[in-house]
Amino acid sequence: MQEISDPALARGVLTDPAFRVPPVPPGDTGLPWLRATVSRFADGPAHARRRALVEELLAGIDPASLAAAAPAHPVATLAAALGLPPTPSLVADVRLVAAAYQPTPVDLPSSDGPGARVDRPTSEQPAADAAVERLVATLGGAHDERTAAHLCLLVQACAATETLIERARVSGVDVVLRDDPPVPATRRQASVDTVVGGMAITAGEVVRVSLAADPFGAGPRACPGRAHALALASAALAAPAPPAPPAPPAPPSETRAAHAATTQAATARPRAAHAVNIRPEGDAR
Repeated sequence: MQEISDPALARGVLTDPAFRVPPVPPGDTGLPWLRATVSRFADGPAHARRRALVEELLAGIDPASLAAAAPAHPVATLAAALGLPPTPSLVADVRLVAAAYQPTPVDLPSSDGPGARVDRPTSEQPAADAAVERLVATLGGAHDERTAAHLCLLVQACAATETLIERARVSGVDVVLRDDPPVPATRRQASVDTVVGGMAITAGEVVRVSLAADPFGAGPRACPGRAHALALASAALAAPAPPAPPAPPAPPSETRAAHAATTQAATARPRAAHAVNIRPEGDAR
């Protein structure tokens, strides 16, 4: 896959209507349904309609309220702001979905040309499918675009915002967004033959587009939740960092004894003599 990393060229691709998001196959349930119903993987009128739903949901949430929220996982904070009923598995389910959310497309030989692509299922997909259905049930059980818009926001809060928070604990939000953004790149598919920065791209070809200069994207697909993501990060960073995972348990006493005996035996072995090669002074060999 060719990559467009120059910031100006990358921004040009992101704002060029000739470059579209690679399509995903249709689906009735689980992860295939979610991908096929969110704005993220849609194009044309479907994208505009679904993005409007996302923007409507975000407009009902004041970012300041997120920044002032009690310490919690960003998914839980956003879910509460969206009015979702709390469930014990909500954060875990969204994590399962986020881990498999991005499709792994493969080209198939087809009379439809190089644009014919299908998703390659991953080992995470069965668990993600079940998690999607639990989340849909939490939202009322309807497999519609409004439900998908809610899930889209929760997945982004998990995948991108959680990563931003983790990295910002070390170097700060501004530095992370500049040097190590949570979403380093995206994909676009050319709808016509074109040339970008001397790189020939054929119609149907998918290219990787760097987001280093635009961590929230650019053009009509720029992230509409930038202010909300930064507010969630602000709230998390204002709270104490979560405790580090506990150290692994010490080995059993017999293991320690065996290790000590092995060490003692190794120490007691005589060492082989080492040959020493002494060169005369001034020998520049």
